[in-house]
Amino acid sequence: MFSKWKKEKREDIVKKDIELPGEFKDRLAFGLYNVFTPKECQEFIDKTEKRGYEVALLSTCVGDVLRTDIRKSARCIWDTRKEADRIWSRIKDYVCTEFKGYPVIGLNERLRFLRYTDGDYFKPHFDGCYQRENGEKSSITIQLYLNEGFKGGSTTFISRVTDERVEFVPKTGAVLIFEHKLYHEGSLLEEGLKYSCRTDVMFGKDKIPE
Repeated sequence: MFSKWKKEKREDIVKKDIELPGEFKDRLAFGLYNVFTPKECQEFIDKTEKRGYEVALLSTCVGDVLRTDIRKSARCIWDTRKEADRIWSRIKDYVCTEFKGYPVIGLNERLRFLRYTDGDYFKPHFDGCYQRENGEKSSITIQLYLNEGFKGGSTTFISRVTDERVEFVPKTGAVLIFEHKLYHEGSLLEEGLKYSCRTDVMFGKDKIPE
């Protein structure tokens, strides 16, 4: 199924499962470390800065809206099959080949690069689903972290029952993988500058025959 993607595997990738809080304990979430080198991450930052960042909007049922009370950061949207396949080539061996009966297709080519400065955040939310015209849709979030050394800014999973919180602290070149239906936040960036890239694992529109 994956022969069309060039093999670009790093041998020093480390996988770490995440112990999720409360009602989400049995859901899918794990981190991969050393997926990209600091040099490669800086290249992503440089390329997107040249493309330019704009205020990040909030996706709603009535379209994208500006809601800085919920989401405050900058965003660069880059539709690039080449770079999406490059990310996929590094992580695909760690991702399930199917999820809830639907086959994995690959990554969403729409890469959403995010830039957080002092005081930025993304309040608790569930990630939205991305759907193509052919019916393929996303169910799993991919979050690539491009730098570190800032204060705050973790991705934090939150139980809506117990209020328990589990933080994933960004590391340069790390990738956080989790299903969309996990309540989480981009915690307040207290100091510094944070860059990350969000995309999704895409799945076929038809279930795998039993």
